Amino acid sequence: MDPVLSAREAVAAAIQEFGTSLAVLSSFQREDVALTDLVLTVAPGVRVLTLDTGRVPPATDAIIAAIEARYSVKVERIIPDQAEVHAMVAQHGLNLFYDNVPNRMLCCDIRKSRPLKLGLAGIAAYFTGLRRAQAKSRANIEVFDRSAEQVKVSPLADWSTDDVVRYTTERGLPEHALYTAGYTSIGCDPCTRAIVAGEDERAGRWWWESEDAVKECGLHFTADGKAERTVDVLLREVLTVAQRA
Repeated sequence: MDPVLSAREAVAAAIQEFGTSLAVLSSFQREDVALTDLVLTVAPGVRVLTLDTGRVPPATDAIIAAIEARYSVKVERIIPDQAEVHAMVAQHGLNLFYDNVPNRMLCCDIRKSRPLKLGLAGIAAYFTGLRRAQAKSRANIEVFDRSAEQVKVSPLADWSTDDVVRYTTERGLPEHALYTAGYTSIGCDPCTRAIVAGEDERAGRWWWESEDAVKECGLHFTADGKAERTVDVLLREVLTVAQRA
């Protein structure tokens, strides 16, 4: 099936099932902009949410402004609890993620996963731009993932990189400025770099870690083993300090 038609069918099915209890969760990479276009073309009233971790690159703010102007929407920014951020930084430093995987997971938990849980409160389902071709860890993404409290809908799951670029060009969609610098996956500024030929699309995420590390932040996948157990301990320590503040 044509990838655009398939994506539109998934969007339509989600809108039919969940109605107004839907949102687009976007980091404003190419996939997310294409997804936003697909959704808002059909249902202009759907909310558009983004995680503002406090460490996003300036170019992300610029494309948010472009999206707001193009679709006449106000992007809702989900921000982390500042007491939790301050407690984490006080205990482990601003750039704790460079030290080890558990610290990186802790930072993602404080700045992304915990705020997102609160930001999605009252929402039955949300759209994401996840694609199976992005990395091995995403190979089994479902279009409708019903494994959590909110249903995660990924209409672009079957799209290739070429599909995304083609749709972006045909629709004349705005693009994040970092793509011209060789980025293929864009997240927090200190945790993302451009890739080199032969690397997979998410190789620029947490590039200082070993190749076998799971290059996910916890929003879409739960890590296993020692790193997860360690990050649970670190999180409890941070939350204890934050609650005393």
